[in-house]
Amino acid sequence: MSRINLPAPRYIVAQTGARRGYAVPYILHQAGLLERLYTDVSGNSGWGKWLAWGRFLPVAGEKFRRLINRRIPEELLPVTFTFARPNLRWVWKSVWSRKDPDTRSKLDLERNVDLGLAASTYGYGKATHLYIMLSEFTPMLQDARQRGLKVVSEVYILVSTSKLISEERRKFPEWEPKSADHEKIVYKYGFERSPLTHADFYICPSECVADDLVENWNISRNLTAIVPYGVKAEWLTLQPNPIPGRILFVGTAELRKGIHYLAMAAAELTRQGYHYEFRVAGHVEDSIRNQSICDHLTFLGRIPRSQIKEEYQQADIFVLPSLAEGSAEVTYEALASALPVVTTMDSGSVARDGIEGIIVPKRDVNALVEAIKSLVENRERRDLLSVAARKRASEFTWEQYGERLVRALLSMPEKQTQGSTY
Repeated sequence: MSRINLPAPRYIVAQTGARRGYAVPYILHQAGLLERLYTDVSGNSGWGKWLAWGRFLPVAGEKFRRLINRRIPEELLPVTFTFARPNLRWVWKSVWSRKDPDTRSKLDLERNVDLGLAASTYGYGKATHLYIMLSEFTPMLQDARQRGLKVVSEVYILVSTSKLISEERRKFPEWEPKSADHEKIVYKYGFERSPLTHADFYICPSECVADDLVENWNISRNLTAIVPYGVKAEWLTLQPNPIPGRILFVGTAELRKGIHYLAMAAAELTRQGYHYEFRVAGHVEDSIRNQSICDHLTFLGRIPRSQIKEEYQQADIFVLPSLAEGSAEVTYEALASALPVVTTMDSGSVARDGIEGIIVPKRDVNALVEAIKSLVENRERRDLLSVAARKRASEFTWEQYGERLVRALLSMPEKQTQGSTY
């Protein structure tokens, strides 16, 4: 029997923000598969070109300042549609509404609904598929399905993250404010409860994300594809200059990323007589900085991209004891910088236990202590993992990410065999 050659799919990508520099729509455009890009606002398209001047406003200026560097690739501009009004309403309400977690969560949900409704009115052109970022542009999911389009959802973080972080905040109430009651807000205001229900296929950046969908959200394994992220090739040329005993953490210093467990490990290592230097590069709230257990951490705050490369070059090992990620891009940068990585399965890293790093159970301070100590004190082992780390990173460039993504999308099952009961 001869094979039937089906026409190539045509994708509309709907996303808020730049998300990896608009990587998905750019890759689909390069592959000849992009129909349109629907997004909220950017610094070089639509209203965003003028809204960037709002950075000088005394109120909400910071929200507009981010637009300067949020630029859609020139090749995508002819097929890009931006929807600034929902963002403007969100900014206005964010400034003048209460700052409690429930109110902020409600405003975020409202913005996603507004964006989805606005984008739906522009139609779907010749698209056969909709590529959406988890719960963004939610009204489009059901609308697209009703119009006969297949829906692909990129699950860029564990869907169970909210539950995990709520549990952690109950255990450590002094570190972060109470989480929003997402379920209550969804039911009270009638928001779409089930963004997973309307998808036909799920792109996951790591095994832990796919496992979470299968084990906790009733998604069939054959409806998932694991497509790890990538790293820019320039990172592979950094010249390492490690300072023995310098431990680097990059990212927001928060419970989700396990900053409290890093602090406990640092305190325990110091108690044992190992005086390592723990450097934390990323935003940190005073409620965390001022915790006494964090006295052994050096908080650098947010630092420029040029400077962060120096931090990677001078680090001895990289540590990210995260509780929930999708696939933490900082771990790719660390591997490319020839750094052994100590992390959890839940970080979604491509580092392998005993080869490019050490994988420890989440929330296990003792395992974290022993992993750090074993690498810093055993220089031969540390150096072997360093060489392997850079080699591993070379298998995950952005070019390879694009190839993997397109391959996964073209292998998507024609029929959905099981949905979610989320």
